[in-house]
Amino acid sequence: MPPPPALVARYCTATALPWDDPVVTGVANPDRGEPAEIIFSDGNRAVLVEDRGADPGQLLAALGLGSGASGSGAILVCGGADTLTGASLARAREVLGPAVSAAAQVTGAAVFDGGTASGVMAITGAARGRRPWTMPVLVGVAPAGRVSIDTGSHPGGDRVSLQENHSHFVLADSSEWGGETGLLIGLSAAYAADGRAVVVLAGGGPLAKAEALESVRRGWPVFVIKDTGGVADEILRWRDPQRTPRWPAAVWLRLEKFRHPKPPALSSIQDPDLREIVGEGDIRPFDGSEPGQLARQLAWELQDEPVVKEAWRQFATYDYLAARLRKAFTRIQGSILLLGVIATLLALIQAKVGNQVLHWVVVTVPILGAVLVAVAGRRAVGQRWVMLRAAAEAIKAEIYRCRTLAAYRAPQAADPQAADTEHPSPQQELAAQLDHIEARLMHTDASSGPLTPYHGPLPPEMYGAGRDDDGLSPLDAERYLRIRVGDQINYYHGRIASLSRRRNAFQLIAITAGAAGAILAAANLEVWIGLTSAASAALLAYLGYLQVDNTIVTYNQAAANLAGLERGWRALPPTKDPAAFEDLVKRSEVVLTAEFSGWVQQMSDTMQALKLKQADTASRVEPTTAAEPSEPTSESQP
Repeated sequence: MPPPPALVARYCTATALPWDDPVVTGVANPDRGEPAEIIFSDGNRAVLVEDRGADPGQLLAALGLGSGASGSGAILVCGGADTLTGASLARAREVLGPAVSAAAQVTGAAVFDGGTASGVMAITGAARGRRPWTMPVLVGVAPAGRVSIDTGSHPGGDRVSLQENHSHFVLADSSEWGGETGLLIGLSAAYAADGRAVVVLAGGGPLAKAEALESVRRGWPVFVIKDTGGVADEILRWRDPQRTPRWPAAVWLRLEKFRHPKPPALSSIQDPDLREIVGEGDIRPFDGSEPGQLARQLAWELQDEPVVKEAWRQFATYDYLAARLRKAFTRIQGSILLLGVIATLLALIQAKVGNQVLHWVVVTVPILGAVLVAVAGRRAVGQRWVMLRAAAEAIKAEIYRCRTLAAYRAPQAADPQAADTEHPSPQQELAAQLDHIEARLMHTDASSGPLTPYHGPLPPEMYGAGRDDDGLSPLDAERYLRIRVGDQINYYHGRIASLSRRRNAFQLIAITAGAAGAILAAANLEVWIGLTSAASAALLAYLGYLQVDNTIVTYNQAAANLAGLERGWRALPPTKDPAAFEDLVKRSEVVLTAEFSGWVQQMSDTMQALKLKQADTASRVEPTTAAEPSEPTSESQP
């Protein structure tokens, strides 16, 4: 590699290096690897240092970065340069830049890439150019012998311009593409320190594959953006069959063409590097179109919050199980009502026809209804889903309390004299509450069934404004109002509209059935009036399960209370006392907890009453008028 040009306030080099006479300031002797400030033709400034054999930590110190000792972490962007074109480039632009920018803003992570003005590096640079405050540290690492500083004219030879929106550059002592890979990985690892590092891969060729391989060997998760071509799609093409679930049982009953195909063996991958990436890497495919969802996943991995993550895992487990049990309970009760209507219909037909086969069918249908009643009673489905829902919502409330306390106490923690030593940390309080909630749950009917751990994405998707929330970062007042309070208000209004439509539909059908009975009576077909009456009674009973009227009233009251709290907060002076924020959180959670506690008690009483009633009528199937109370206030929507 030719020696670097001497750095002066303004210089032209006599060597063949096409630096195009940029403005460079800050150091008199670059041979020792000291930093310099470079000014691009558009006025953007960056700090540049050349690698002279120093370790990555020393290079970061020379750049004024140190390491991410605070746990902010590092985001390594890999992928295509000139080969990223067309639809693949459009796809990467749509997702990559906004996602990395948002994740860096939330977590404070530094972003590392190849530093040149092409492909994924141009995308991350453009994202920083649009919103510099979201990505304060963007480090480009490139081989010194293959790059030049762009001042508006085209670089000479086969050199590539540095991207002007980067904040820092490190030039590796190499004249070959790929000579910077080890330095790029080393700098990312050094900056992450005790924090975390994640990799985002879009497109790419052999160099991107080498960077992904080194990342896999370090145990870093690799987020691969689908449909960006190159090595990214090649990894996913081999990875997806390896992760596709197969039918675990009774597969031999299926015809051969309908059986799930076996995944190809890893040994069939000819490229050993690709085989190692697919077989041993923590590959996270991203095939969505919302950058916020990728940013959410990146931010989750970058933040070291084990207690809050475990809380979300418990919430997701109880929430998922409650949703499944509730669906089973609703289907069982609906089936009992439907069997009552069918039994009435068959009895009327059998009375008219007198068929022996119909006689046994009429006898069998009530027995099936009794079986369903017995199954519902033995499995305690109703009681279990109520208790699991209560535990899930209690955990969710504690998570938000922890996150707001973390933001509220952050200024105190920064000042040792103002630090609150009388109270445990928010994470310690959350851990204690999780133990308390789980202990109480284990003394209910919920512990009588399997509590299979949740294995889906974390945190589970939230409704409305909380959809892109990472679930971990501290919440200031504005984010709390948007994610927690705004989410709940949106949920209430959405459920009110849905329940109102369902109520109107059921009432219309029930009224229509009653009108049909009147028409049958006028037509001297009184024998069929029993069927219309049974159908109308079943619909009204099912509508009673939903308790739509009470639910709508409850939701409107809760939404109005939360909206009032938000208005009160907005009415305070701009310089709000931190204690006012704590009061806002307490009062908001009281609104949610009080409403939900009443729902749990009402639901428990109803489940007990329904169980006793169905036990008394297990020998016959009839429409029940037991009413299910209103739904929980903050059920998550997947």
